[in-house]
Amino acid sequence: MLVDLKRAKIIFPIFLGVSLSIGFLLGFFFTSDKRATAMQYPFSEIAEVSQLLEKYYFDSVSAKKLTQEAIRGMLANLDPHSSYISKEETEQTNAMLMGEFEGIGIQFNVLNDTVLVISVNAGGPSQKAGLLPGDKIIWVDSIKVANVKIQNTEIIRLLRGKKGTSVKVGILRQNISKPLYFKIIRDKIPVHSVVAAYMIAPQIAYININNFAVSTGEEFHKALKDLVLRQNADKLIIDLRGNPGGYLESAIKICDDLLPAKKLIVYTYGQAVGKQNYYADKGGIFTSDKQQVVVLIDEYSASASEIVAGALQDHDRGIVIGRRSFGKGLVQRQFNLQDGSEVMITVARYYTPTGRCIQRPFESENMDDYYNDIYNRYQKGEMQSADSITFPDSLCFLTPKGKKVYGGGGIMPDIFIPIEKSDSIIYFNVLNNQQIVFLYAVEYADKNRTQIKEKYPKGADFIKNFTINEAMLKEILAKNQVTELKKQPLPKESAQMLRQWLKAYIGRNLYGDNTFYQIVNQEDKVIQAAIREFKNVK
Repeated sequence: MLVDLKRAKIIFPIFLGVSLSIGFLLGFFFTSDKRATAMQYPFSEIAEVSQLLEKYYFDSVSAKKLTQEAIRGMLANLDPHSSYISKEETEQTNAMLMGEFEGIGIQFNVLNDTVLVISVNAGGPSQKAGLLPGDKIIWVDSIKVANVKIQNTEIIRLLRGKKGTSVKVGILRQNISKPLYFKIIRDKIPVHSVVAAYMIAPQIAYININNFAVSTGEEFHKALKDLVLRQNADKLIIDLRGNPGGYLESAIKICDDLLPAKKLIVYTYGQAVGKQNYYADKGGIFTSDKQQVVVLIDEYSASASEIVAGALQDHDRGIVIGRRSFGKGLVQRQFNLQDGSEVMITVARYYTPTGRCIQRPFESENMDDYYNDIYNRYQKGEMQSADSITFPDSLCFLTPKGKKVYGGGGIMPDIFIPIEKSDSIIYFNVLNNQQIVFLYAVEYADKNRTQIKEKYPKGADFIKNFTINEAMLKEILAKNQVTELKKQPLPKESAQMLRQWLKAYIGRNLYGDNTFYQIVNQEDKVIQAAIREFKNVK
């Protein structure tokens, strides 16, 4: 089954952050003895060869680019997650992990070669200036951005900037013939990682976390507090499917709310840094045995996601449902280089409370097998049946209540849910892969924004009463570019998924992520299994 894009990307995360210069990192600051000479010599060769190539190579080359590639090659031979991040990549990664960036506070899509404003951040610079969802941006400062084949990356570059700086945008607005111009003062814009939090059934709360940024722990605590105190939740589903991880500290804060004080959450060990234990220290708002927890994971749940799932599973505090997680149990430490780029160096492995190492095996001589692991799982049948997964007895551990859990390659769920595999949903997957469903939803929401909002003032009204009619389905099918499918009737299961995801995409455009997840979760088999589990537990 093709799922939401945020569940389909793996971004390898930062666990611990410190700042040191490249000189200290590579050992250049040793005193002048034999050890210093031995340490300096290999690295000086890199600079020497780069300079020779720049000076004598028959074609133009960049010493900086050569050095970057040399660093990448050096790290690639160590482990799968030590990496070099350029200055440009660093800015994007830090924006995600810090939970904020500096800009004007809008979400947009390029539709029919026009920048369409999808939503405006509440209280943000664009809302204060007067921008509205549905506005079409045609100018940014003196640069035309409509009907010029402009890319998303270029729009982002033009709109983002330092806090306090200004940008002038020209827009077209529905029912207004002349362009409108706004001067917007850029500011810090929060990026939320808790993308949905609502009551999915009586007494059952649902929280979806898409990554572990600096602010994730506080976002989770705030959402959980509201669901418990205001809506009487005593059962909780934490959805970590597709969550690639991020900051260790955020995983610790989340476990603080779910585990009693002094319970071990995770420990790390590395030859250079030694062992460090992390404990729940405050006894949070959801630690009673009467408050039940289910964690949802899949093959894309990694690092900090695995810490949370592993800690709850090891303490018999929660049931884990889904498929075996990614298996990323290496701790990276962030080192800032002089030019603004960074290296992420693996300094330790992390272990769950029972002593499980979640990192799956890798060989530096053959990283291809490691990177292709998820594809190999599918080929071996692991995605369809838990019986195809085997763990040696040496990797078996026992929880306090005697439940068997296994290490050495991700978190194995307590309840396995196979991936959806059916010929009848191929039609939907092909349409979705062409982005036909998503783009149609954006266009439809833009054209009908006013009428829909008047008829359905709140997301709950839209969820309950809005329907996808046959005419809309025909319009989508007419956009299909795959010749083989044009000759086939739309299977019933694909039609059902098409209606559901189209409604969800339209709902996200008009009402936000909470509405989106409330719609797609209605037919989600993993969530249905979680709700059944709550009913089964006494």
